[in-house]
Amino acid sequence: RTQLCGSRYFGSGHIVVKDVAGSKDPAMSEQDFVGRVIGAASQGAVGAVVAASLSAVTEPLVNNMLVKRVPLMEAVKALDPEMIKKFLQTTLATNFIKFPFFEATNIIMQGVDLPPTARGAALGSVFCTITLPITNYRFRKSMNLPVTPGNLYQAYGPTVLRDIIYGIARNKVSVFLTNLNPTFASTMMGRVVNMFATVVAACVLSAPGNELRGYCLQPPDRKQSFGDFFQPAKFIRSTSVGAIIMGISLAIGTMATPQVEKMVGIMKEYLQKNPLSYVLIILFVLQQVIAMRRQSELVESMEKKK
Repeated sequence: RTQLCGSRYFGSGHIVVKDVAGSKDPAMSEQDFVGRVIGAASQGAVGAVVAASLSAVTEPLVNNMLVKRVPLMEAVKALDPEMIKKFLQTTLATNFIKFPFFEATNIIMQGVDLPPTARGAALGSVFCTITLPITNYRFRKSMNLPVTPGNLYQAYGPTVLRDIIYGIARNKVSVFLTNLNPTFASTMMGRVVNMFATVVAACVLSAPGNELRGYCLQPPDRKQSFGDFFQPAKFIRSTSVGAIIMGISLAIGTMATPQVEKMVGIMKEYLQKNPLSYVLIILFVLQQVIAMRRQSELVESMEKKK
């Protein structure tokens, strides 16, 4: 699911950090690891933009079909262009937090000495616990529901179960596809195709947990019984849209990773030769933060005058 499925993504590569750390040049190993982490985060950032653009339209549709169990055409009729425009801002903001965070964390977790299944379960648990308030905030915005501190951790049980299943499936499927054809997996096309197939498969395998989450998030005044809510046709309909969006988003993001890793290497080399550049970067970031605050205050002031 765009939003409901959107909190589930693991990194594209299975990088064993302890092997990197054991190489002959520790300095180069550390630089390589940092570059991979930043590359993974950039993959998430690109995926965040793609997913947000698609989700702004499809997420209200999917959430209506998943939670309210309305037919597709009825959900389409309920779409409002103004609501889509506002929701795009929400999807961009939340995706830029969740996507890069998860992709970078997955690379870091590769250094933890755990079996793939346990590592996927641990990563899913940690990610869900940290980002569930963002996920539920976004869900309630897409449904035009009030947001309160009490409902930010709503449906925690089924959500963490879903993310654990997704994490395990993502790791297992990724390794399987890579081992199936290592030569193809090492090419750009192979990485893109494998990422798409891995994400779609993981979303489908963890979809029952997502359905349980949708059941728990039903409005009390329109809550359906367990038997009425879980219907195969509605399950397939709500699962397929979110899985395809996630697959496309991270597959496109995969194409950006090698270029970003190269750029990071060039930047690190330049910064090492020109230490003063660190100060300039910090000043630039501070200037941008101040400019954004001023812009926000100006917009708020103009809206009050209206």
